Amino acid sequence: MKSKDWLSRQNRDLYVKKAKKQGYLSRAAYKLIEIENKFRIIEESKKIIEFGASPGGWSQAVLEINPKIEITAIDLLDLKINHPQIAFYKEDYLKFNYDKQENYFDLILSDIAPNTTGHKSTDHLRISIMLFDIIDLQDKILVNGGNFVAKIWKGSEEKELVNKLRNKFKLVSYFKPDSSRKDSSEIFIVARNFIK
Repeated sequence: MKSKDWLSRQNRDLYVKKAKKQGYLSRAAYKLIEIENKFRIIEESKKIIEFGASPGGWSQAVLEINPKIEITAIDLLDLKINHPQIAFYKEDYLKFNYDKQENYFDLILSDIAPNTTGHKSTDHLRISIMLFDIIDLQDKILVNGGNFVAKIWKGSEEKELVNKLRNKFKLVSYFKPDSSRKDSSEIFIVARNFIK
């Protein structure tokens, strides 16, 4: 999408306007709030790790839902929120040292995405590679009974991703929030009750 078209769409977007009015750093906050309203996983969590955390809309939503939660946030871009319960690391998630602290999380959140090329199948493959990497970390960082939420763009690798999750979680669901653009191929995978 051309930058001019993107700006025009942003200016017309109901959720962009709503986010500005309510002080959220991104419209993505509403997607996570809708996920929580349906699955109730954040309010039960104590310690989460968030991949692709910038600019911080999801972190804001998490702290509103559960003010006692601890967040480890990772992104190559700056987080635009400072909070005592957020430990932010401006790092590549593949190079992050998961051994340097007690990395036992009960919820993994991933809103991570590559820079898009505009070629749907290429973009899908690129986001899928990132998610396969994160799924491979689960045995190391997720507690037994933990949960996982990730954004995916629909495509050829989706079935394999879901099957991989079904091997490790008792329940795996698809969810498309109302706040997700109708013309977007994005969908969220919610996996619950991790089997260590």
